[in-house]
Amino acid sequence: MEKTALQMFTSTVKNDDEHIYIKPLCDFFKIDPENQGDKIKNDLILAKSSVKKPNKTLFGDNYPRLCLDKKGFIRWIQLLNPNIIDKNLRPSFLIYQELIFEFLYGAAEEQKMIGSLNAKLQNLKLDYSMIGNEIRTTQQKLFRALNNRYQYSIPFTHQKRTFEFPE
Repeated sequence: MEKTALQMFTSTVKNDDEHIYIKPLCDFFKIDPENQGDKIKNDLILAKSSVKKPNKTLFGDNYPRLCLDKKGFIRWIQLLNPNIIDKNLRPSFLIYQELIFEFLYGAAEEQKMIGSLNAKLQNLKLDYSMIGNEIRTTQQKLFRALNNRYQYSIPFTHQKRTFEFPE
């Protein structure tokens, strides 16, 4: 069941930055995207969270397609009437409606946790680097102090000597 739900989500949740396209979901559940576009435009909340964007990588052309932000996408999914879905796909759609919030925001929370752990790791690496530099500096100072204590500094003057070869 989990594997099927994950496949549904990865097939239908196609995003571009902060927006999710409605077309992949409409295609997956065989819903008319133009009709859904009209419903989105007529809903005051959804209209504010919708935007049209092209995505050549995702769709193969630069045609602008309707997409929603995360909150709008979840609202739209919850407003969809399961009776417009094909009878064979309806049980999957009901599961989809139930789990879409957890999928989108669970992934966001996981991403936030990963970001937090990465930031902590970078700080620790920086601290480690600074401590390593401090250790090297202290070792050098200690080495110089010990050398000065146990060895005498004898100044040598450099005299240039020239050699003459016998003939």
